[in-house]
Amino acid sequence: MDIRQFILPAGVGLTHVRVYDSPGPDGVISGGAHIHLVCAEIYFVLKGTGQIELLTMDGVETLDLIPNKAVFFRPGTFHRVLNPNRDLELLTIMQNGGLPERGDFVMSFPHEILTNPPAYAQAVRAPTLADALRRRDLSLEGYLQLKAAFGRSVEEGQTALRAFYRAARNLIAPKVDGFEWVLKVGAQTEVKTSLDACDFIRAGRTDYLEASQYAALYPLQDAARPGMCGELHSYALDETFLAEGRKVA
Repeated sequence: MDIRQFILPAGVGLTHVRVYDSPGPDGVISGGAHIHLVCAEIYFVLKGTGQIELLTMDGVETLDLIPNKAVFFRPGTFHRVLNPNRDLELLTIMQNGGLPERGDFVMSFPHEILTNPPAYAQAVRAPTLADALRRRDLSLEGYLQLKAAFGRSVEEGQTALRAFYRAARNLIAPKVDGFEWVLKVGAQTEVKTSLDACDFIRAGRTDYLEASQYAALYPLQDAARPGMCGELHSYALDETFLAEGRKVA
């Protein structure tokens, strides 16, 4: 499948998530813990209640999740969704749609896996739900170590988080050429299309509006796939809906 099929207008990606409803190694019902290195993200609560843990250089903060609440976080923010009532459903709104599918995330596996690329590549694979839950639990092992470091002192936590960031960068660096391609055919192309529209309006043209399109998507009718936080349904537009990155003749 062409990665551009994951990209929605303005280069945004949408995914419906049913958060995992089984406990992790600390006994808490939750998804896994991870960061993104390029993309910002929004979690919009569709149904249910719970919490989200966010870990940054300032430490750990827990925010309540209720229907219609949105939580926004930028690259580098650890996020873990807690689902104590087993009823949380989220709409994730991802900057640069297509990059998560291409690998813009690093899970907080223990240090010996995180610093061994072949071991990390094996651990991050999750073709089945059972594999995804194993991956979640492994990510929480490393995440709980980071939380414990911040519990001892902010300085120790920051040192541990910086070490994680360095290891994450080493894992992601080989992928950045592919990331740039996704950005160019996605977000950059969509911005160019909007700038072209401004030029057309200044020039008194309306012919570009004659190529208008619409679409309706309902991915929940298909089988879910296992993700980092829960079971996923991605909203995937047909390639013909996407901008081509050039002005209308």
